Order: sequence, then structure tokens, then C-alpha cells
Amino acid sequence: MTTSESGAVLERLARLHSRRIELDLERLPALLDRLGAPQRRLPPVVHVAGTNGKGSVLAFLAAMLGAAGLKVSRYVSPYLLEPAEQVLLPDGQVQDAVLAAALARVEEANDGAPLTSFEALTAAAFLVYSEQPADMLLLECGMGGRTDATNVIDRPELVAITAVDLDHMAFLGPDIRSIASEKAGILKPRIPVVASPAHRDAVDVIAARAASLAAPLYLAGRDFAVDPATGHYRGIAFDLDLPVPTLAGPHQWANAAQAAACAELLLTDPARLQGPITARTAPAEAIRTGVGSAVWPARLQRLADAAHEIWVDGGHNPHAARALVVALQAMAPAPLVLVTGMQDTRPVADFLAPFVALDPLVIGTRAGSQPAFVPGAPLAPDAVVAAARDLGLRAEAAEDPGAALERAKKEPAARILVAGSLYLAGDVLRRSGQMLDSIQL
Repeated sequence: MTTSESGAVLERLARLHSRRIELDLERLPALLDRLGAPQRRLPPVVHVAGTNGKGSVLAFLAAMLGAAGLKVSRYVSPYLLEPAEQVLLPDGQVQDAVLAAALARVEEANDGAPLTSFEALTAAAFLVYSEQPADMLLLECGMGGRTDATNVIDRPELVAITAVDLDHMAFLGPDIRSIASEKAGILKPRIPVVASPAHRDAVDVIAARAASLAAPLYLAGRDFAVDPATGHYRGIAFDLDLPVPTLAGPHQWANAAQAAACAELLLTDPARLQGPITARTAPAEAIRTGVGSAVWPARLQRLADAAHEIWVDGGHNPHAARALVVALQAMAPAPLVLVTGMQDTRPVADFLAPFVALDPLVIGTRAGSQPAFVPGAPLAPDAVVAAARDLGLRAEAAEDPGAALERAKKEPAARILVAGSLYLAGDVLRRSGQMLDSIQL
């Protein structure tokens, strides 16, 4: 359970509604109107949806825009330890007292009506952003897109859709096309779209939606691309040689390229956008600088541990697991210990299946300290172990992440990967003392 002032308000608000997740835009617009319509007083918005990669794309884009001299705010989801991590301002995350005060205003305006915690946090974030100067707001969907609480923004400057894959099927639909349709629900008439959905069915759905709205579509592989072997980026406006991304893993090249395409549109051709933005540094140099300086915690983040090789990642679905396996296969060979814990709403066997190729020792543990208003509960370590053994993997149980890490460190010359839940990742970063350095962005 969270101990912050803002977290306490969110837990109190969560008791107003029996459903912890509800994709519905019926309540929020009226509540925002009672708060003075802060969503209409925001900095220019880039709105981002997708299954995986949203946070990394926004980290790269924020670094690029920052290198160009722009002041950038971000709304990201979910947090690792405390709600204030989701509300990022140009000089770092919002002070907890400021967020708590905004949440109190939301609570008063809501007057006891049903409200989910994400709706409350989004409304409070809009209040904060409307009162804090910035040149740009990078706005990440919480889940889906069409009925996500962030989709009250009528006219963003730019829309981006990252990789689309199977996740949250109980809310978004049973297949790629259904999920892509939900993500494409954030597209707006004539607003440019930068998409990197990967799956052919997702491409078809997003392209059809963009065409119906006369929204210019810039598609990965067709309109922009990067060669990870050389770092050469073929862009919309120009070609660049990019440095190796600071975020680890081969999949981050695609995220960096998508961010670069967004930066090109924002910095080199403001006529395409509603509100021209003047860059104060050459766009090409800003893009290169951003690729080589972006920071984002728990995205294949290596801990500063001289005695052991420990990587922490918040990936929690099969698509993320496949990307992690590819990243590990690109490293020097080493025995792998996978420390994993998940929420009981997640298909643990599907997440573990890609790791069979690496034959790890799996240490099942609890998925960190998730807040009371998050649906589901940490899966029991024995359940993780049973799923791993059903796949033919060696597996042991550890009651908490600290014990799991201590057991993993006993394996000689092992590479340790912590993955399966952002709350597990946050717990491990907190225990390592490296969380605060990670989120001062």
C-alpha cells in the first residue's frame, strides 16, 4: 500500500466505485467541466497509445524535444512506487503535495460520485499541467485508447501508436484487430499519426481509421526506418546516423526511430500541426542527442551492482517477454536466473513461454507492493513455480522479492533478470536504492 499523501487520496477515491478499471468516458468530461475544463488549457499535446513501448517512445521523444530547447511535461502509466511518478514536469516529477492538492480538488468536485482511480489521477494531472508552463505535453494512454480517460483531448498536435499485441483482452477484445481498433480510437480528424504497430492486422486497422479521418499516416518501415546494425535512420524529412540508444535492448531501436519520426514532424514541419513550435536547436542534432541520452526506469535497466549482473524490466505480457528474450540472446552467453512475479490477472504461462529458449532457473515470487486500487492481487509464488514447471523449466519459490534476489545471487556467474510486473520492478529498484536516481528525468 502506498504511503504518500496523493496515494492516500487515490485509495479513498477508489472506494467510491466497485470497479477498479472501467473504460468509460461518460463521467470524466462533466467532472472536468466542474474543475474549469483544464484539458482545454494544456500545452500542445502528443497523444500516445499502444501495447508496449509507449513509455520508451515518450522517454526518447522527451529527450529529443528537450535537446531542442523545449520544456516538456509527460503523463505516463503506471507508476512503480508512488502516483507522483506518473506526472512529470519539465524539471522532474511533480511534488507529492502538489498532486495531493489537485486530487483533493478532484475529490471535492466529484462530490462522492463513482469514479475510478485512473480517472481521478488523470483529472488531477490535467489540473497540474494546466497550471505549470511547458512547451509540450506527452500524454500516454492508460489502457486502450478509444475510451481511455486521456481521450478527452479534442485536438492533439500529433498522435502516435506503438507496438500492438495481445494484452488486457478482457477489456480490449480477443484479437489483434479488436485491440488495434481500441488503440486507433485516439486518432482525430486531419491530425498526423506516427504508427509502429508491427502486426499486419493492426496496420490494416490503423490505416483504415486514419484514412476515414483524413489523418496523415506515417508508418514504420514505409515512411521511416532504422537499421540497428549501422544506426542509420531513414526519416520523413532527412536521414541520420543515430548513436546506440541509452535504453537497452534491440527493440529500443524501433522505439527510438518512432520517437525520431515524431520529433521530425514537431520540429521540422510545423505547418503540418495546429500550433507551430519553434525549435531552438537544430532538429537533427536534437534527435541524435535524445537517442543517446533518454532515461526511463525499469526498461531493461541494469542495476549498479559490482558483484552481480542484474537487469530489471517491467514487461508483463508475451510481447514484452519475446523482446526480452531477443535482448538477452544478443548479450554474451551466461546462465540465466529469471526472478518473476505477476498479478493474478495475467497469463503467467504465456509470459514464461518465450523464456524456454533460454532454459532459465525461474524463481517465483510476489509481484511487489501494488496499491489497493489496482485490480487483482499478486499471484502466489507457488503458482508461478507450477506454471514454469509445466513448461519444463527448473523453478523455485521465494516469498518476497528480496529473498528471491538473494537466492538468485547464489547461482554462480549468472545473469539475473527481474521481470513480470512493474510493481515487482519498482520493489527491486527501491530495495537497491536506485529508484530516485531513475526518475529524476
